Amino acid sequence: GVAQDWLHCNALQYERGDGSILLSIRHQDWIIKINYANGAGSGDTIWTMGQGGDFTINSTDPYPWFSHQHDPGFLQGSNKVLAMFDNGNTRVSQQGGDSRGYVLQVDETNRTVTPILLADLGFFSQALGSAQLLTNGDWHFGAGFGNTNPPFSQSIEVFPDGTLSFTIQTSGVRTYREFQLPNLYTPPLKD
Repeated sequence: GVAQDWLHCNALQYERGDGSILLSIRHQDWIIKINYANGAGSGDTIWTMGQGGDFTINSTDPYPWFSHQHDPGFLQGSNKVLAMFDNGNTRVSQQGGDSRGYVLQVDETNRTVTPILLADLGFFSQALGSAQLLTNGDWHFGAGFGNTNPPFSQSIEVFPDGTLSFTIQTSGVRTYREFQLPNLYTPPLKD
């Protein structure tokens, strides 16, 4: 038989506040929080976020959840702001559309999420991607897999309201992750 990649994980983030771990499971369209407790935890799943998970979403969007996401993570020092590149494979196969830059306000206590930013990035990137808050308040999304011959990737910056600031396209390459650096000494704004 053909192997099925149902547990395709593509991002891991350590949560300093409680010592837990966030894990992105791309082919399940989920982000899970694991009880790691700085190495002393049970390894149990604390919660599952995404379609069919433990959270409700405050949105009127026809397909409000992310799918086949890349690079989800809480921003440094944020009050639970989660940014990601929403490839959108499941949504796009059902209703068409483009990949999205997606930012959520997460209320873990009440298990609700509220979209802060839902930016249409102008094309579909079937895989790869990154998300980053820039120091000027804009958002940068790396779309790494334009499926053409030759392939291409795009660096996309949007304003805080989700409107396009600019796009740079690189032909002949696919890019797994990309980040803008303000200088050589300051890391990106994710934990």
